[in-house]
Amino acid sequence: MNDHMFVETLIISSTFFTIAMILVASVMFLERHD
Repeated sequence: MNDHMFVETLIISSTFFTIAMILVASVMFLERHD
């Protein structure tokens, strides 16, 4: 088993998910204050 590959993929996916959540939160914040 190559655990390093799994950990790297998990980090990349979690980072992408975090960026997506920040974008959604910022869009909702801007629309609410528009």
